[in-house]
Amino acid sequence: MKKIQSLAKLLLDPSADIAEQDDAADYLGNYNDDKALSALISASKGDIVTDYSVLQTCGESIARIWVLRDQFEMQDYVKLCMQARLGALDYIEGMKPEWFEKYNLRIDYQ
Repeated sequence: MKKIQSLAKLLLDPSADIAEQDDAADYLGNYNDDKALSALISASKGDIVTDYSVLQTCGESIARIWVLRDQFEMQDYVKLCMQARLGALDYIEGMKPEWFEKYNLRIDYQ
């Protein structure tokens, strides 16, 4: 639990090094934990974290947790900024391609 809190704090720190934020986003995706997911979603709105690569990693990590749970969360997906959505969709495309049809998902680069 303490590890998740430390990673979430680092991810959500606007003064943190981008590489460290990216690592934190990646590591949080390894935890099937509501606090990890919440931190990733908060970061993925694009107002605290603004680096595209970190946002994409956040999206991938969110999708990893959803796949672990076998549960896509549309109400959280719509909150994500475009870069985070693209990261999530990229992961889903490889791991749960049936979700594209089931949830009417599409990769839209606009």
